[in-house]
Amino acid sequence: MLRCIAPVGGGFRQVLKPCEVGGFLIPKGWSVLYEISLTHQDSEIFPAPEQFDPERFSPERLEDKVKPFSHVPFGGGLRECLGKEFARLEMKLFTAKLLQGYDWSLLPQDLTLVTVPTPHPKDGLKVRFYREPL
Repeated sequence: MLRCIAPVGGGFRQVLKPCEVGGFLIPKGWSVLYEISLTHQDSEIFPAPEQFDPERFSPERLEDKVKPFSHVPFGGGLRECLGKEFARLEMKLFTAKLLQGYDWSLLPQDLTLVTVPTPHPKDGLKVRFYREPL
């Protein structure tokens, strides 16, 4: 899911040395915007990017390793999120607890994503939980 909907849309960085991208000169000192969601939806890196396909990260395929910084839901390099591993652990524990102890269903609502400041459904996320008997 982190590839389909990254927790952060992107960020700004300052150009340290002049460089050329796509035939355009980017001068030193300019601010540039990188967009994580556009990188994660690039079909040259991830075939059929609109599909949820966890197997694309399997050791046999390793699509996220095709190019450096292809999969960066928590940033990359020196500025990678310090809480990345904690966030991953928290997501796994939450999912495991949810699937083991509850039945649940989505209530009628508008699930259109709003991305400011972070991705979330327009109406929130209304869910009815049912505790499974022990």
